[in-house]
Amino acid sequence: MGRTATRKREKRGREKLKNNHRGVGRKWMFGAMLALVIAAGIAAWQWPDTLWGYKKAPSFTLQASTGRAVSLEDFREKKEVVLIFYMGAG
Repeated sequence: MGRTATRKREKRGREKLKNNHRGVGRKWMFGAMLALVIAAGIAAWQWPDTLWGYKKAPSFTLQASTGRAVSLEDFREKKEVVLIFYMGAG
């Protein structure tokens, strides 16, 4: 075998080692990300009310601008509710 053939074989060997190293890093990264996603899913399932710091609002009834009484229970578990209070409206 000549020098050029030996050099080519050595170069292929080095490239093969580099490619194997990159594959191991990607597999490790994918495994770590998958473990984090699973852990976050379990935490969100176990503690849905306290995980993000939100608490359920107490039940109340207010008079709408149309004069009709609106209760929070009418919308609970159906829609998200946004309340806007105007200072000095009355």
